[in-house]
Amino acid sequence: MTPKKKLLDIILTLFLLSIAIIVVLPVIYTAGKSFTADALRIDFTGYFDFLIWKPLYLRAFINSALIAGTASLGSAVIALFASYVFAKVKFFGREILFYLYIIVMMMPFQVTLLPQYIVSKRLFLYDTPAALILPGIFMPFAVFLLTQIVKTIPDYLIEAARLETKSTFLIITRIILPQVKTGLICVIVLNFTEYWNMIAEPLVLMETVSKYPLSVRIPEMLSKNDAGAAAASVIFIIPPLLLYMFFKDEIVDGLAGYKLK
Repeated sequence: MTPKKKLLDIILTLFLLSIAIIVVLPVIYTAGKSFTADALRIDFTGYFDFLIWKPLYLRAFINSALIAGTASLGSAVIALFASYVFAKVKFFGREILFYLYIIVMMMPFQVTLLPQYIVSKRLFLYDTPAALILPGIFMPFAVFLLTQIVKTIPDYLIEAARLETKSTFLIITRIILPQVKTGLICVIVLNFTEYWNMIAEPLVLMETVSKYPLSVRIPEMLSKNDAGAAAASVIFIIPPLLLYMFFKDEIVDGLAGYKLK
């Protein structure tokens, strides 16, 4: 390695290290602030406030878990069956319908917020968790990704299964599901993370403050300089972080491990 190239590698390494520190520093600061009551002592007041003394924090956390968990699991179920139809069932207009899915997926979420608001009002779902969960269950991204994965499954496996059973449900659950399990986990984790961090949707589709998820309540808590707010911020990071740690390989395989068509 020439001295010039070695110098460039050192500069690049330092640059990337600086970016990493800038990204991680707010998290470290927030974590430190959640344990510090004043300049002279460290305690767990913020965490006791979150878990016991101020239930609004814990209630918001439960709201987030309910919305993100239900929406992500529901979207995986819908995507599993819809992807089989788009990938393996031939019918008139299949490609057009699939392209419409892609168009909706590429739209900024602000474009679909007004229709969601109108539908939630007419279906009497406004200001309920269902107003957030139902759109999440039918997220186009999950169907799009699973469709590309199901296309990689050889047709002869499905044809062989047809000799044993005529039930499409059994074919999907016993043949397709084991083949796309990694991609399905990837879809669940990505959708969970997106709904865990949402802010605009609850503000538009809900008005009762006690029903807000933690992602909406944290800015309000931080503005009060409350010890529980910093603790809530740290706890808010934990579920997506744990999901990534446990399913890191599945996420990588789901996005890059298949020879997608």
